[in-house]
This record gives sequence, C-alpha cells and structure tokens, in this order.
Amino acid sequence: MNTKYKILIVEDEILVATDIEESLESLGYTIQKIVDTGKKAIEEVEKSLPDLVLMDINLKDEMTGIEAASIITQKHDVPIIYLTANADIATVNKAKVALPYGYIIKPFTDKDLQTNIEIAIFKFGNDLKLKFESEQFNTFFDLKDHEKNQIIVHASQGLEKINIDDVYFIEKDDDQTVIHMFDEEVSTKKPFSELIEFFPKNKFVRVS
Repeated sequence: MNTKYKILIVEDEILVATDIEESLESLGYTIQKIVDTGKKAIEEVEKSLPDLVLMDINLKDEMTGIEAASIITQKHDVPIIYLTANADIATVNKAKVALPYGYIIKPFTDKDLQTNIEIAIFKFGNDLKLKFESEQFNTFFDLKDHEKNQIIVHASQGLEKINIDDVYFIEKDDDQTVIHMFDEEVSTKKPFSELIEFFPKNKFVRVS
C-alpha cells in the first residue's frame, strides 16, 4: 500500500468526518483536508489535486455530492468514491452519472475503506494507462475535446501529468521537446510542432 496517497474527505457531519479521518490515518493514508460542502470540495481540488476523493452524496448544502463530483470530473482526472447511507436503486442511478470508482454504504468498516480505496486507485491508474496508449489520445489528452487544464505526456521518466498553468516556456532541443515549469522540466519525444497544438494560443506566444 502506498502511504503517500492524499485523500480529500467531503463530509458535512463532523463526527463522521472525524471517524473517517482517524480510520484513514490508522491505515497509513494522508488526509489532504476535510470540507463540508460541494463548493469547498471543488475549490480544494482546484488548489491541489488529491489522489482520491471520498464524497458524501447527501451534503446539507445547495449542491449535492453527485453534482460536485460531476463538476470535478469534467475538469480533473481524479478517482471519486461515494459515501452514502442510501442504497436504493434511484440513488445508485443518480450516482452513476459522475462515473465514481466506488460506492461505500454507511456504516462501514476500516476494511471497507481500505479495500475500496486501493481498488479505486489501482483502477484509476490502469484507466490512465489505457487512455494514454489508445490511438485516440496519441500520448496526450485532447484539451479541446475534454476541457481539461492538464495533459499527460510520455516523458523520459515515464508518464507525467502537467498542469498548463504551471508551464511558462516550451522549447525544441534537438530531437526532444522540453516543457519548462516553475519547479521542474519535462522532456518528451513528442514533436514540438504537435505539442504546441495542445496549449491555448491566448496564453502562449511563439517567438521563433
């Protein structure tokens, strides 16, 4: 088990949230944050992408957990597991819209949490690889079709997820293209002419 997994908890019942936090910490996971509304969940994911989100469906807010999850998955690649006390088919059908990676019924045990989290993260990683290898994506997620602010590139160190907002310079270096970010550089064999098509022209200017 990877103890470095950062998990965002979205739960508006403080006692339940505390119990989940204690369970996750005892299992070796890291808690990124606990938030109690869908809006705060979206804002937290925008600030720092977690490895997984535990999302309560029935939040006491204008936005349900399902609605928040749908908004998050439109912009970000992150696995979401629903938490709910409702197991009725109507709730399940609504929950399927955001393509969750798990569905845990309250009350649940530490083993339920651990099993669902490990399977979700493994499946999510496998899904990313399949997307990467598919002809349709051709080593990149197509930002124009998927409205994401990220790309995944086959770099010298393996698959690298890149946030476009962190990129300030792209250059051609012999047979490689180098993506310069504020805290690191990523080199890829992707041709420069093809790579720049994935960056919005209103944010980047070609100088040569």
